[in-house]
Amino acid sequence: MLNALRKSATGWVAKTLIGLLVLSFAVWGVADIFTGYRGDDVAVVGETPITIQEYQAALQRQIQQTSQQVGQYLTMDQARAIGLDQQVLGRMMAEAALDDAARARGLNISDAIIADSIRQDPTFQAPGGQFDRAYFEQVLRASGYSEAVYVNEQRQALTRQMIAESIGGGIAPPTILEKAVDRFRNETRSAEFIVITPAMVDTLPEPSEEQLRSYFNDHVSEFRAPEYRKIGLISVQPLDLTSRVDIPEEDVRASYDANPDRFGTPERRTIERIVFDTSDEARQAYDEINGGKSFEAVADARGLNQDDRTLGTLTRDGVLDPAIAEAAFGLDLNQVSEPVQGTFGPVLVRVTEIDGGTSRSFDDVKAELQIDMALERAQDLVLDLYDAIEDDRAGGMTLAEAAAKEGLDYREIPAIDRQGNDTDGNRIGGIIDRARLMNEVYATDIGVEADPLQATGDGWIWYEVLDIIPERDKTFEEARDDVATAWRAEQTGDLVSDKAKAVVSAIESGDTFFKAAEDLGTTSGLVGPLRRTDTDDIFGQSAVQLLFTTPKDGVTSTIANVGDRRVVFRVTDVSVPDFDAQASEVFAAELGGGIANDILGQYLADLETRIGTVINPQAMAIALGERQPDQGH
Repeated sequence: MLNALRKSATGWVAKTLIGLLVLSFAVWGVADIFTGYRGDDVAVVGETPITIQEYQAALQRQIQQTSQQVGQYLTMDQARAIGLDQQVLGRMMAEAALDDAARARGLNISDAIIADSIRQDPTFQAPGGQFDRAYFEQVLRASGYSEAVYVNEQRQALTRQMIAESIGGGIAPPTILEKAVDRFRNETRSAEFIVITPAMVDTLPEPSEEQLRSYFNDHVSEFRAPEYRKIGLISVQPLDLTSRVDIPEEDVRASYDANPDRFGTPERRTIERIVFDTSDEARQAYDEINGGKSFEAVADARGLNQDDRTLGTLTRDGVLDPAIAEAAFGLDLNQVSEPVQGTFGPVLVRVTEIDGGTSRSFDDVKAELQIDMALERAQDLVLDLYDAIEDDRAGGMTLAEAAAKEGLDYREIPAIDRQGNDTDGNRIGGIIDRARLMNEVYATDIGVEADPLQATGDGWIWYEVLDIIPERDKTFEEARDDVATAWRAEQTGDLVSDKAKAVVSAIESGDTFFKAAEDLGTTSGLVGPLRRTDTDDIFGQSAVQLLFTTPKDGVTSTIANVGDRRVVFRVTDVSVPDFDAQASEVFAAELGGGIANDILGQYLADLETRIGTVINPQAMAIALGERQPDQGH
């Protein structure tokens, strides 16, 4: 809703302001030096201040918007980790610079234009397309806006847009640029190729100790032991607590008796109906059918074919009209009901197929129903244990002590890396939500009482870091097996590369691809047409890039899409499509928008230099909750 509130009815307002948000990275960015400050403002751009309250409100709106996009609420720490605090500050400084420029030039937007833009905004229009004052006020209230604040924001947005349009509006890219970019995007190339594999080169002898030590010394940084952490865990899952739940058989029986139909498939019937204008017409048709006239003939007389009269194959609950449902599920197969007063008038109902469904007895479902009920009650136990463990921790207990008090398992893992592996590189089992848990474990420190992690399946995980084993260089003895593997991979890669170069030389000397492939005991292949952005099983990104920098009939080699292989290829076709200006209109508009944004970015950069910008690090810290206002401020 907040996004919708920021749109202008004309469309170009939102479009360019989104561009300003992107531009703010380059113009103001995270690289700005925090130099000087004035009062309690987070920043001052020219004569335009950005207050702590304005910044906090804008940041909270951005966090809410991003949270909706990712599907979970972001904490302030998470928002800052992805740079939202700097993005919002950059955008607000860009907007403040335009506000300052507008004020310096005496620019303003009239009340009539503001009112018209609001009336034209689809956000505030009734279904008929007319502005709805009551709905306008309702949307503002729901979004936390007063009318005065919203009107002022619209005035500022349109004024900024007026400047932006005067600087970068109406720019069309030159045709030569359109043609060049069109060729870059749409040119295609094809090639014939041979894949060189490790199986085509000589087998390597076993490396000597001296070779391995030399390789290790040259690549010692590649054989580092990662950081490990010693952690303690308590994991509480509903499934783990079912043994604590006793479900009496009478409770299971009561649950079954409450709705036995849910333990089978319901009866389904294929239903037809004919709707009449009056009850008399329906009664007359019913009498005619009893007199020998067919249901189909009655329907035909009313201009209804089979699709028109068929409701579908439905359960009782699937029939929207209760009267038709009651009639249909009381009929025998192919029997026609007496006239029924349906939602849309009197109807005759017929059932043409009956699927009786299935049912399962109490004894059939007793065990699974008991498990389901135990899991459901165990979810309440999880919440009780959550409260109990949090109370224990608040009372000073360690996780181990809390686990013992609540009868839970406390697990201590002596060393675990960021991927959840042990010191031998083996995955440590029994860890729920491994990736999320490791992110949290490596974001905390020894002795920090971290918040529990809500796990998949309605469970909770409590964790603590007991020790940190920093990353280090391994000794040769520790890394010997990995060194030998890496040495073989490098040596094999060199041999494969040399073989590929030899094949290139042979082809350039007159061999065909067919003969070169035959000599290698393989076959050649064809690829293409490929665009610059395409890849396939053999031609990865680097191979495609080389394909487009190699002239027609040129022969070369590079790595294939599988790392230990190389591909030798010859460019067989270069296709440049004719430029179609009409088909490129949309792309031309994108190019024009890019040029306009570049110009606007240069304007903002120059504006920053001329009017001056100041950022207050103390006020930023207060706005972000890092310090209190009374701490030296």
